[in-house]
Amino acid sequence: MLEAIGDGTYAVGDRLPPEAELAAQKGVARETMRKSLHHLEQLGMLDRRPRAGTTVIAARPTGGYQPVAQTGADVLALAEGTRLLAPQTGELRLDAATARRIGARPRSKWHVLRGARVVRGTKQPICFSEHFLRGDLEPGPMFHGALPDPNYPAHYRVEQTISADLLTEEMAGALGAEAGAPALVISRRNVDSRGRLSNVGIHTHPADRYSITTMVLPTTSDRS
Repeated sequence: MLEAIGDGTYAVGDRLPPEAELAAQKGVARETMRKSLHHLEQLGMLDRRPRAGTTVIAARPTGGYQPVAQTGADVLALAEGTRLLAPQTGELRLDAATARRIGARPRSKWHVLRGARVVRGTKQPICFSEHFLRGDLEPGPMFHGALPDPNYPAHYRVEQTISADLLTEEMAGALGAEAGAPALVISRRNVDSRGRLSNVGIHTHPADRYSITTMVLPTTSDRS
């Protein structure tokens, strides 16, 4: 669908066919198509309104990337809607500083995946991602470039932390930014049903490329 919008098959201003019709055209389940359209809406490419249908409003992602997850489905959407550019993989024994960053024991063994992250269909890096997987576990789909298991959120509790830091030289080089510049860091620690830390994702965003905005709506009360 991303390619069809990008090449003009569905141009800006066009109204898309109903979900069921699109699913039949692409040979996928309707739920799969619904998720695809939801992701494109998050990327700022579609406007979806009840009874009004789905309209194309942009030919490419327009900054709809939202790295702060609210649900397990959001975590999946982030993984499915983005990818790493030429990621580096390996194994390491955690030094004291890295162990503190991810909340694990020093000298413990972990798999690591790291690199600049982009929205699928684009090439402009949005953050530098580091993924740590406990060394006694087999590297999963993420380490092989595949999409994550859709049942993943059902098996883990996600502890999400937002903090501030400075870009390292490695991060700055990968992101085309200035080393030492301020950064917004979003970390997610995944804990299994037995309370064991399974994997950790740390996503570092240059401060001038991402901000968090929330809206507090006025409350109403029934005085009748």
